[in-house]
Amino acid sequence: MYVAVLRDGRSVRYELRRSVPMDGGFGFEMLADLGDDPGRLVHFGRFGISYAEELLERLAVLDLDMDALDAAFAPFAPQGFRDRADRGGRWARTVLTRTQEDAIRSLHPFDRRRMAYLRSGEVNLSRIDEVSSKLFLRLLGKSRDEIEQLFLRMERSLSLDEARHYVHAAFNLQRHFAKLTARTMPEALDPAQMDEAFMHEFCLLYDDALFAFGLPRGVHAYLRRYACMHYDFEFAAAGGFERIFQDFMNDFRRHRPRPKPVAPERVRDLFGMTMSEIRSMTRREFARVFRKKAMSMHPDKGGDHDAFVELLDTYKRIVSSKPE
Repeated sequence: MYVAVLRDGRSVRYELRRSVPMDGGFGFEMLADLGDDPGRLVHFGRFGISYAEELLERLAVLDLDMDALDAAFAPFAPQGFRDRADRGGRWARTVLTRTQEDAIRSLHPFDRRRMAYLRSGEVNLSRIDEVSSKLFLRLLGKSRDEIEQLFLRMERSLSLDEARHYVHAAFNLQRHFAKLTARTMPEALDPAQMDEAFMHEFCLLYDDALFAFGLPRGVHAYLRRYACMHYDFEFAAAGGFERIFQDFMNDFRRHRPRPKPVAPERVRDLFGMTMSEIRSMTRREFARVFRKKAMSMHPDKGGDHDAFVELLDTYKRIVSSKPE
């Protein structure tokens, strides 16, 4: 459930909507027309969120989850209310299921790149597949309309100097250029070629039926803002060295996949000894055991290739945790 902000020229109105499953993806349905001032229907008080009887009567027949309703209006709460809500929340570790992992991998690349830039500010997204999947979790189970409304809210935090870098990263314009500067300093590229690359990617996205799925009138209203960002704004005037330095620092913040734990039963099969026995050995002693096993299991000696690779990988993971 979410509150959609709909702009028509200078007028703005709001609708309460929710994503609904459809054949082939998600669509959306309108739950209530909130008019041009949703503030008259909701109150953010000291003890939580309360709603006008007018709105509750409209939603009574839908049997809605009130927590979901609160979450829909939360982005419109004043800062003081959000601060109190954040302090009252509890941190919980998120463990993704196999289904969620698969769904995240199938997200549209444009959505993944937008989220990655908005959360990291990094222009070079060539290694986006190394980013933690949890970063994209909030995009799951949403219609195209709800996703675009989410990005509309997130993009409010962009400064004017970031608009062009955001478009450059989101549309993956760097793939049109062989120069290394395309990754970190797009401001050094030829403007005419940049415009040509943008129009190419923009038209591909505009005609992408899979991307526009669930929007009865297409995505042109939502994509229009990116054309404005590209043509109406300039790159920041900051020197290229700052961008190189920032990219260097971000390299240390990139997600590094956590190594898989070593299964004790496989250690016994591979090395012929238990983990407790291996822990009691020095690194040098364990290296001797490994070399002896490697010589007997090497493919050139008639051993199985996959088993040898597993032996080597297991050795590396165990020895990395042993002191010198």
